[in-house]
Amino acid sequence: MRFERIFEDLEGRFAHHEQQEMRAVSEDLTRAERAQLTLVDRLRGASGARLIVHLGAGMRIQGDVEDVAADWLLLRESAGSTLALVPIERIAAVEGLASRARPGDDSPLGTLGLGGVLRRIARDRASVRIETTIGALTGRIAAVGADSLDVQTLPTGEASAVPGSTRITVSMDALVVLRIR
Repeated sequence: MRFERIFEDLEGRFAHHEQQEMRAVSEDLTRAERAQLTLVDRLRGASGARLIVHLGAGMRIQGDVEDVAADWLLLRESAGSTLALVPIERIAAVEGLASRARPGDDSPLGTLGLGGVLRRIARDRASVRIETTIGALTGRIAAVGADSLDVQTLPTGEASAVPGSTRITVSMDALVVLRIR
């Protein structure tokens, strides 16, 4: 009988150590998997979620995630009719981002780079408000190059160019957020 208790005790200890080792391995695998996730993967996992995106210098945007690509995020702002296009490199912090993630890209727009999306906006002749590192512009995108875009300003919100409107070239590196009305 004494030997049976000794063996039971050893079996119990062995089972406990096995569980502890499995837990430790599982935690290590979880940490290793988490280390592979990018901000873009986590933003893709937040499709439809309401987020607050901080862009630095006190600027933030709140809205629902509409679409995400490797170098941009599209939010539908709280007002419901305005879309905000944010270059990923401009995001300083995100509030409300769950730990879910979705690697890969299954969105029809997700394969387009920032330049491709800007060309679509230019083609649609949508009125935009562009926040840059030096200030804001309102107008229409006239042309999109490899690293810059030309904006035909509409200082008082006209439908087409009028006296006082100018064409300004903006470096894509200076683009902070583009709002599409």
